Amino acid sequence: MKNTSQQRISIAVFGLISVVIIFNRLLLPRFNTHDVISILSWDVFGYYLYLPATFIHHDLGIRNFAWVQQILDTYHPTIGFYQAYLGPGGEYVMKYPMGMAILYSPFYFCGQVLAHLTGYSPDGFTLPYQLSIACGGLVYTVIGLWFLRRILLRFFTDGVVAMTMVLLVFGTNYFELTAFDGTMPHNYLFTLFALIVWFTIRWHEDQQWRYLLYIGLLCGLATLIRPTAIVIVLVPLLWGFSTGTWRDKLSLARRNIAPIVAAAALMMLVVGLQMLYWKLHSGRWIYYSYEKGEKLEWIAPFLKNFLFSYKKGWLVYTPLMLFAVAGFWPLFVKFRTIFPAVFLFFTVHLLIAASWPTWWYGGSLGQRSMMEAYLLLAFPLAALVQLIWKQAEAVRWPLFAVMMLLVLLSLFQTWQYMHFIIDASRMSKAYYWRMFGKTTVNANDRLYLEPSGIIDEREYLQDPEHYTSRTLALYDFEKPDPGNPGNYCADTANTGHYSLRMGRKLEFSPGINLPYKDVAKRDFAWIRATASVYFTCKPEDVACSLVITCNQKGKAYKYRLLEVGRANLKPGSWNKVSIDYMTPFFDDKNQTVQVYFWNRGERQVLIDDFEITVFDPVD
Repeated sequence: MKNTSQQRISIAVFGLISVVIIFNRLLLPRFNTHDVISILSWDVFGYYLYLPATFIHHDLGIRNFAWVQQILDTYHPTIGFYQAYLGPGGEYVMKYPMGMAILYSPFYFCGQVLAHLTGYSPDGFTLPYQLSIACGGLVYTVIGLWFLRRILLRFFTDGVVAMTMVLLVFGTNYFELTAFDGTMPHNYLFTLFALIVWFTIRWHEDQQWRYLLYIGLLCGLATLIRPTAIVIVLVPLLWGFSTGTWRDKLSLARRNIAPIVAAAALMMLVVGLQMLYWKLHSGRWIYYSYEKGEKLEWIAPFLKNFLFSYKKGWLVYTPLMLFAVAGFWPLFVKFRTIFPAVFLFFTVHLLIAASWPTWWYGGSLGQRSMMEAYLLLAFPLAALVQLIWKQAEAVRWPLFAVMMLLVLLSLFQTWQYMHFIIDASRMSKAYYWRMFGKTTVNANDRLYLEPSGIIDEREYLQDPEHYTSRTLALYDFEKPDPGNPGNYCADTANTGHYSLRMGRKLEFSPGINLPYKDVAKRDFAWIRATASVYFTCKPEDVACSLVITCNQKGKAYKYRLLEVGRANLKPGSWNKVSIDYMTPFFDDKNQTVQVYFWNRGERQVLIDDFEITVFDPVD
């Protein structure tokens, strides 16, 4: 353990980092009223909703949805209310556990006081609440950084600690997740993990009951924020454990059975708050509040994408962490008593994170699910920095230069992310390299992004004069198939004599199923499908769709459809339907494009003059 009174460098670095994060969070011109109102939105809206539901509306089960609807209509914190679902007892059950609400609560009450003092509506979402929660995120950030520094100083020199902090904060997405998205749970978990490690160290130095009780409380809070965070208990369990000290570790545990049991009981008591909430509002002690498809899939089936995908690969967007992974070897050589705790925590955390079906974890810069693990990854990173520092100058300075270049890359990509050049969830390999190092983005660049995952999202070709058009296929159905005459209608047609009859006997219409190279001349194009449709039943009884989709590697890719029954059409007359579709970027131009009508119901629908047009961009 390194212990010195000369800690000026790391203190200065801690102060500088804190100022930079606070400045970017609160003092930049970008932080205007509009940005403030967006703080309590999306997932954060779900974490926070416990507080106004409990202390303002006294309706934690949301029996009266009117107040939630008023918030949605006034502040637009989310598109679609996915933050709670109706439970078996008829009450809403929050999707997310209550841990974040507990950590938000001191700053929520500050916002409550400020709202009353300043004349703002005390509804939980006006400016005082938003500012208070934003400031609360900064408080937790500074606390986490302070204890990170104190922890590392127990093992490394002041200079090594200072450099490790710079690398960790500015060379990873830690900076973005504190200076810009500091109300997300990863920032708070980082701080809780720092406190757990700190009190673990203190308990091993001086076996006082209070340290173990702090550990139990903090582990319970971490689990209450994100149940998978329970893996942090591996750190106090394995700390100080190695091949030569396992007997000492077991002996220490036997001598302290009572405080260990008390700490475990306290942890369970904290976790029990969530179980009590579930019991009160769902009728069950254990209730799965996520959607059915959202569950861990063992064991780490998405690990390759999680690490290396251009969509959100951890080591693609945070390549500096390769040095932290390499640092496990010097950590093992130099600090064997802490290596098992750090390495096993990292391994289990990584495998769990890579087991979630939505392995990219929504909108973020890189893998936000790894941020809390940086607290433990600081150990191998510092061990490698210390090892490099002892090498000859011919080795030392080139390696440090590479690290600094990766820090600059991370800062630049953070800037790109905050200026919407790096997309939060739709990155692709082609788009990544197209925008690498660039400071502006145009509409043609964005064509290389992954398509939106929303099936019925509508797109519109706004400037057809900038494209050359050609008809790819036209079906007027004037030549009926003699083998299937019942599929054609001779008494009702939009033009000519015949139309196509779709119903129980005909599910799919004629259409195209062509390799992309035979569809478009460029890397991207627009496809417009138009047709006339006729039905006599109620529109809501029509189960027919106009579909455009691509196929990559045997799977539907960017699947879009227009529901005929929802297009405000008139029964008993011919109606024109149309859908525009921008093709995604294809790595392999042999992958196919499909356009067709799909009838899924019993009601008959007539189709006529089905035309498919391609619009190629003009340079």
